[in-house]
Amino acid sequence: MATSKYQFENKGIGSLLREGRLTVPPNQRSYAWEDRHVENLLQDINEAITSDDDEYFLGTLVLIEPPKTIPSIADGQQRLATTTILLARIRDRLSQLKREAGARAVDNDFLRNVDMETEELQSRITLNLEDNDYFKERILSGPMDADFDGKARDREAVRPSNKRLARASFVVDEFIDDLLKPIRHENQPATLVRWVKFLENSAAVVVVRVADEIGAYRIFETLNDRGLRASQADILKNYFFSKSGARLGEAQMMWNVITTAIETLGDDENERLVTYIRHYWVTTHGPTKDRELAAQIKDEITGETKTLQFMRDASLAVQDYVALWSSRHAKWADYSASTRQSVETIASHLRVQQIRPLLFAVARNFEPTEAEKAFRLFVSWSVRFLIYGGRGGMLDTQYSLRAQDVGTKRITKARELRDAMKSYVPTDAQFEEAFASARVSRPHLARYYLRAIDKTIKADPQPEFVANEEADQITLEHVLPLNPDNQWMVDEETAQAAQRMLGNMVLLRATQNREAGNASFAEKREVLKQSGYAITNEVADYKKWSMEEIRDRQLKMAKIATRTWSLSFAD
Repeated sequence: MATSKYQFENKGIGSLLREGRLTVPPNQRSYAWEDRHVENLLQDINEAITSDDDEYFLGTLVLIEPPKTIPSIADGQQRLATTTILLARIRDRLSQLKREAGARAVDNDFLRNVDMETEELQSRITLNLEDNDYFKERILSGPMDADFDGKARDREAVRPSNKRLARASFVVDEFIDDLLKPIRHENQPATLVRWVKFLENSAAVVVVRVADEIGAYRIFETLNDRGLRASQADILKNYFFSKSGARLGEAQMMWNVITTAIETLGDDENERLVTYIRHYWVTTHGPTKDRELAAQIKDEITGETKTLQFMRDASLAVQDYVALWSSRHAKWADYSASTRQSVETIASHLRVQQIRPLLFAVARNFEPTEAEKAFRLFVSWSVRFLIYGGRGGMLDTQYSLRAQDVGTKRITKARELRDAMKSYVPTDAQFEEAFASARVSRPHLARYYLRAIDKTIKADPQPEFVANEEADQITLEHVLPLNPDNQWMVDEETAQAAQRMLGNMVLLRATQNREAGNASFAEKREVLKQSGYAITNEVADYKKWSMEEIRDRQLKMAKIATRTWSLSFAD
């Protein structure tokens, strides 16, 4: 009969990767994380780093380690794979910043090393049969490799799990862009190194080492039997019910009201549910991290009366929260068209999340006339922070503090909100400078920016509000193509540099885009002249198209951007 020994060790997830090779068994599931899982991990780690936390707990990893074999990952492969992707993109960014030695150190220490016997480059983590070749060749590879082909990452993502790996890599790349935006160029490598060290030493996991599959099964069985894998939503629900005493039926009914409303938002309802409770808590208690929520609730809500009061208030407020996702919600029937347009812009075009506790507090507590001004201000703030950068954990903290100010009635006017955030929101000069060199990787944001600026050019009084139009009707065209042919006379590096620059993007109707395609600039000019978008047909005024013209156009757009997303309103 097989026996199992258990070894428990607390260590940084980066340290585990550095130890040696790990493998995912062939029967384990493929990479499964969606964008939101990757984003949550990145935001949590960023919050821990900016808050100078000593440690961020990533959970338990179970490794099966038979004698003289490579350890296999019985539980935790999604976190390990995503951490590896993060380290790979940090390596790439260090390389782009001309810190080649640092980039190679990250590669050798955490990602890949050379097998002394075969002299082949081997990855430190091997995924299952469906994912491993793609992971090794397209996710772990980078610009420092002689045969690197950046376009192959998307082109060769055939299986659904390959596509999720490619998306995870893209999400991480975007996150690093946003992380570094507000940081001076010469200080960016130090920020990336800080992240590497945090992942190595402070992004902690409890590593459980067992000798065989039986040992791994017993670990899973024990965790489940003792409720350690219960969701945070279940933990909160059970706590509230335990404190409801003789009024348990009331508590259950109010919990059902909350969950039914949150379920209409789709996605992972347990995750949304916990986020709602945290955002509701923030409106009266200020900045609260996910991992702090349960402890704070248990400290304050200690008996039947407080429990029922909290649940009653939360159940009454939940429709105000759900309304933030749709301008057509009944909540907005008594509000102005301008307010509804702001809600739609934030929910559909900008899709920002950090500001949501403040949106919630204003929706619940401001008079409609003040809410109109505040929501319009929120659109401008959101764009300015998207372009300038969110400055680490500052944005979460300040939005949460303002949500608390509004939720506790310390702030009741939009101008008071504007004054309280004045020292944090990018000024016109800062915004214009950042916009002039901004790189935009999300097509929905690029379309929104261009359409809003176009409305300013046409003297629309509310240029920041744009109607919803299908992406297949209004398309985003790169004037200098992503894959230019010889007639453009530009090298691949220049084409790549122009890819995300807003100055190289125009809006076209789908039929016009097909006509423009990969044509020369002379041919494209004729198509651009016919566009109904002023911001598009003005490109036809240029005689040639190179990085010089792209930068010139984006500089002009930056001057218009300060008027498009203004911080002024009539008091």
